Amino acid sequence: MLFCEDFVPSLLASGRPPKVAPFTDGVRQANRWLGEHPEVRVQRCETVRAAVSPHDGQHCDTRVMSYPAGKPKDVSRFSLRGLRIWYQKQPGQEKHPSKPHQITSIDVLPRDHGDKVETLQDVLTRLNGLIAENKGQHLLNVQTLEIPWDKKGMESEETVLPIQTPTKLVRFLRAYLISAEGSPLSPEVHFQDFLPQQVAAGKVSTFSTKLPTFETLSETFAKANKWLEACTDVNLINVEVFDLLLDKEASYCASDPQTCSFSTKKPPFGWLTVVRIYYSTEQGSAPVGKLVDLSFCPEVKEKKTLFHYAQYEELAEVVKKVQLKCVGVGGVPVGVQSVWTYPDWESGKDVFQPNTSLHVEPRIDGTELLPQVETIHVCMIVK
Repeated sequence: MLFCEDFVPSLLASGRPPKVAPFTDGVRQANRWLGEHPEVRVQRCETVRAAVSPHDGQHCDTRVMSYPAGKPKDVSRFSLRGLRIWYQKQPGQEKHPSKPHQITSIDVLPRDHGDKVETLQDVLTRLNGLIAENKGQHLLNVQTLEIPWDKKGMESEETVLPIQTPTKLVRFLRAYLISAEGSPLSPEVHFQDFLPQQVAAGKVSTFSTKLPTFETLSETFAKANKWLEACTDVNLINVEVFDLLLDKEASYCASDPQTCSFSTKKPPFGWLTVVRIYYSTEQGSAPVGKLVDLSFCPEVKEKKTLFHYAQYEELAEVVKKVQLKCVGVGGVPVGVQSVWTYPDWESGKDVFQPNTSLHVEPRIDGTELLPQVETIHVCMIVK
């Protein structure tokens, strides 16, 4: 059964935005917690985002799965990145080990050579070298992340970011490792991407906007399953879903997933959900099995009023649904992550469809973002 625990970097100074410790502070907190809980067996790690809270003494609350939340006057324009550990409990492991498991995170950003920026494959090559140097540690998973790219440069450890998507972004890789006695050398990591195909064109005119139609996330996973069936030497490391910027000016074409830097004159029109498989190769590997994607959105508990935004289920309530469903499906989790999504364009502000590949980033009046909710995607391997 899956459980999760969140670790938010410490608040250093209040403000708008606040000054917060780097991401490694959250990792340190997690390692201290692991030392106190020997029954925990870490499955996956992820970097999660939550809105900065304006209330004194509580600069971030990862239990809240919606934005905006609370009263309109309290809405923050900044988000904070923290560490979320997904784990299972190991019965009978009550004694504190002499060497408790410890987590390490490794970030690799693309190098800017002036005339060009490294591709994601270049970044992965350097990441493989750093993973190999960490002997005695087991690779848990790899995550694709984005950070703003401004005149100050790129800083992957930065934890306070603007809520509104900036016009310049850089994509990088973060690997999570855990100490393990007698752990073999980590394998070389490869990746394969699966993009949803556009099935109907979109059109923008002065009087109307017709959105393009893309294959669903389930259909994208079906393509990933066909690829796995054909590749007999694949050992899965982890599966993730992430969003590619959708360019309205280029007939709604998604940006290249290999590209690490991109910029737009205006905030992006929308995002396209992509499936990425991280794997190693080994001749004679056993069949991987079938990927099963499960998505969980919080339900509305109280509708929006003039005095407060809509209230949704909190993280603990959604995690219970994750637990029940995963037990029913069976198999092994190979990907668990939290993705923020906008509501369905046509169905209304409170309707979220996690199986939809296209997520439009609409605005009410040009400045106020429409509600977002945190969707938990769980990818299981079922034999």
